[in-house]
Amino acid sequence: MLISPSRPAPLDIVTADLNYEWIVSDIGGTHARFNRWSTQSGLSGNPPARYRNDDFRDLPALINQYRGDAAPHVVQAMLALALPVGPGEMRMTNRSWAFTAQGLRADAGLAQLRLVNDFVAAAAGIGALSASESIQIGGLRSSVGPVVVLGPGTGLGTAVILNDGSEPRVMPSEAGHMSAAPSRNDARTVFERSRLRHGRVSWERLLCGDGLALFDAVARGADEAAEPADVAARAQAGDTAARRAASAFAHALGEFAGDLCLAFGATGGVYLTGGVLDGLGRALDADALREGFEDKGRFRTLLRAIPCFRVFADDLALRGLARLLEGKVRAPVFEARVKSDEIADVES
Repeated sequence: MLISPSRPAPLDIVTADLNYEWIVSDIGGTHARFNRWSTQSGLSGNPPARYRNDDFRDLPALINQYRGDAAPHVVQAMLALALPVGPGEMRMTNRSWAFTAQGLRADAGLAQLRLVNDFVAAAAGIGALSASESIQIGGLRSSVGPVVVLGPGTGLGTAVILNDGSEPRVMPSEAGHMSAAPSRNDARTVFERSRLRHGRVSWERLLCGDGLALFDAVARGADEAAEPADVAARAQAGDTAARRAASAFAHALGEFAGDLCLAFGATGGVYLTGGVLDGLGRALDADALREGFEDKGRFRTLLRAIPCFRVFADDLALRGLARLLEGKVRAPVFEARVKSDEIADVES
């Protein structure tokens, strides 16, 4: 059912404290998480509000629902979106939602709106992780250099952290849409199935929820794919085919992660996050992931030294948005304000 709440009326922007409180939201292909951030207390201590995107006809309706539920007087928002952020019309990569920054600001009744790519926000949140919120998978902890952040979910998000100044700088990337080139036979079979359906096969086609389901269908010798959540649940329960699928998926994910390290010179490591890994839980085959990661021929020795980290925090992007608002991280941010018809490309 589509939800069409009435739009909350914004405060008079002359009297509103435009530096005080913000709505922050991580909006992926399937779900959206919302919270509030203020200059005085940082992120709200309340659990993030979670919504299913399918319940809303468009992005303004989703934002207005949260405003009506929890933030009727907040007139500023910073959103992390699963799309390439830029001027003109933007379209969600894995949804039909399309909008401009200025149009979205007006339709959501906001005085100020800032937009970043969702994995830019996730990368910005890495510095907020506690020691217990990630585990290392191979490599040397003392590695330094650029860092890759990636994660399979509805799609396949990527970003790069450059530690070349007083504050880390995040560079957006759409590397998930590069052409896939898996090496193992099981992944090549999945590749061929995807090619018959889509034509060109990107890494995202293989390394997302639907991709995991395709790995499982191949492992079962089935024509029809199951739901990704079912595959993950069966893998956690020890189902042989689902476990085999999860292992092949992890190997391919490692291959892709290793390719990105070579592309970006990311000797500082790889952080792995995303809904698919959360769903797999302990069924993620760390050995297979590491095998795929290091299988780089003459560069195996270099890859062997680079650490991978699995992240256990489902609010990573929200923490990243908070760090961007606090000025602790630099990243490309698009901004739309009520006082101008222009969209300024600013760096936070």
